[in-house]
Amino acid sequence: MDCAKIIERYTALKSMRDGYWLQVWREVRQYVMPTYSDFLTEGGARGMNIFDTTAIEARKRLAAGMYNWMAPPDKRWFEIVPQDDDLAKDEECKDYFAEVTKVIALAMANSNWASVLIQALNNLACGLDAVVYCEDGGHSTVLNFKSFPIETVCYSENSRGRVDTVFRELEMTSRQLLQEFGNDDLPEKIRREGEDPRQQDKKRKILHAVFPRCDRDPECLDNKNMPFADVYIELETKKIIYESGFEEYPFAVCRFDKSDNETYGRGPGLDMLPTIKMLNRMQQAYIIAAERSADPSWLVPDGSLMSKDFNRDPGAVIPYKPDVNGAKPEILPEGGNSPKEFQDIKEVQNNIKVGFYWDIFDPLGDLKQITATEAEIRNEGKMIPFAPIAGNLHSELFRVVIHRVFGIVSRRGLLPPPPQKLLDKPDYKIEFVSKIALSIKKIESLGWLQTEASLANIAAVKPDIMDNFNLDDIARDIALVNGSSPKWLVAAKERDELRAERAQQMQQQQAAQELMAGASALGNNMGKAPEKGSPLDAVMSGQGI
Repeated sequence: MDCAKIIERYTALKSMRDGYWLQVWREVRQYVMPTYSDFLTEGGARGMNIFDTTAIEARKRLAAGMYNWMAPPDKRWFEIVPQDDDLAKDEECKDYFAEVTKVIALAMANSNWASVLIQALNNLACGLDAVVYCEDGGHSTVLNFKSFPIETVCYSENSRGRVDTVFRELEMTSRQLLQEFGNDDLPEKIRREGEDPRQQDKKRKILHAVFPRCDRDPECLDNKNMPFADVYIELETKKIIYESGFEEYPFAVCRFDKSDNETYGRGPGLDMLPTIKMLNRMQQAYIIAAERSADPSWLVPDGSLMSKDFNRDPGAVIPYKPDVNGAKPEILPEGGNSPKEFQDIKEVQNNIKVGFYWDIFDPLGDLKQITATEAEIRNEGKMIPFAPIAGNLHSELFRVVIHRVFGIVSRRGLLPPPPQKLLDKPDYKIEFVSKIALSIKKIESLGWLQTEASLANIAAVKPDIMDNFNLDDIARDIALVNGSSPKWLVAAKERDELRAERAQQMQQQQAAQELMAGASALGNNMGKAPEKGSPLDAVMSGQGI
């Protein structure tokens, strides 16, 4: 492993990041996430220059909305299913992946996933990229997650636009380095510091690099031949202090939105930054005007006051001497139109809320005077602008994390043994069934309801027009997008057997009714032979029914 080349690549990526992005990220945090405006220090007062908190509240609401509507900890929000369509219909395979989904969901619920996820979503709502790291939890827990500020990370994409290389800057004390990596690869100087109580808390800059390993032997199963390299470098000595590897990529780097010509992403806080700064200045001016109105300035003619102290207390008596022109102390006239300024501020606040998708997570909003059906249709329509954002989170955050968790719990032996038929086609896919995912899919079911209503008159005249649609699949899909559990659906094979049994019973009942009618007719026509081929004819000829 060439340490110099790793540091050289990191330096180039860091220079690009710092030159183009670092300053604007800090400005966005100052107005949208002020408690995190200085990621290098802890404690202290933050946000002292903020006069309007609309952007802060909108950021929190968007993050909480994505959390509750996309990955709620107490609800089913994803499913793992076979990649192969035939295996996806097999009951044994479906049961296996249902159990796998349950194991993965339980492992994530018992980890720190929830607290790390809300940090990541706040970063995305702020307009910064979310960086989530997933690792084996060791002896204490199955999984451990970490969220890193984008200001400490620089990364690179592969030819398909996927982030596959991450460099992370961190500081560790000599004592921590000794605890984490042991004595074997640490420089002698750091080992001595780590063992010296007077120097063991000295901080050192460390570079953590994770990237695809090109020179590896796939047949060799040790850590240094895994698909992704895991390297720690002490930057002062420029020495590798730890080298290992990962089977799956451990970082999930998610962009809320991304331009074609950029590597790093953007989001609501960054997009709305000019408006947010303007609103902050408007609110500051409005507050100053309100202060002047409540505690105005006075014009006092020189020498007119009887006392040196100007008593401005309520009900105070102020003696004064009018001059030759009758001048006396009076309030300084104020300009401005407070009601108009207040209305202007409200309009800008609403514009910022729209930029943070406020209406998506406010289901009723201004829809309180309409029917429930109309409200549902309008709310589903609100999801359309958010669909691309949900797609980004699904592909760059949730799928990457779930795939990584799948590998960790599998190597820990927590998954049930797979069916034999899955060994030849073990590939799987992840489907999302959260509230937002189902709302986006529900647009398809609304399309069917509109189609059905449009065809109602035609179907009344020509019923076979409905043969153009697979009504069974439509019914099952509508049940799923409305949030029904897949366990509630009868298996297709069992459904077909039930229908065949029902058809046979109806056929037997019809035959019995015909037999009864034939017997009645025979009683009225004793001299007449039964009709050829009728059930009665079959009975009379000894064939049964």
